[in-house]
Amino acid sequence: MARIPCILLLIGIAAGGCADRYQIELERKTLEAQNVPPQNFKPDLLAFMRTYLNNPENVRNATISEPQKLQVIDTERYAACLRYDAKDGSGRYTGLRDHLAVFVSGKFDRLIELGRVDRETSSESLKPLRAYCATVSYQPIPELEKLRR
Repeated sequence: MARIPCILLLIGIAAGGCADRYQIELERKTLEAQNVPPQNFKPDLLAFMRTYLNNPENVRNATISEPQKLQVIDTERYAACLRYDAKDGSGRYTGLRDHLAVFVSGKFDRLIELGRVDRETSSESLKPLRAYCATVSYQPIPELEKLRR
């Protein structure tokens, strides 16, 4: 009689393992489905930058790379490197800074600040992204330099 509860327990454990694998596979497929290349991403990105920057006017040396699929922290996403020099709250330029614009389902999702171009980051998770942005080809993005409040 003691064998029946043991068998039921083993069946429950096996079913739970299958459910976990199913959930992991479902999450992987969902992430893959969201990984489509952005087509017309600049308007979304510029709208965000208008609110993100303390002073969106007179941004200088604004450049962007083409979005490419890469490992962003723990997930593969389309992302583009963005580099610019903007003014801080007191009106002084802060120096060139690298950022990573991340896209989900072909739309702008978030901006990851990678830091000043002339300084090393202390975050280990950002080092591969900084290294990637240091090697990509940039094109000017004059629309960012023309932003107004």
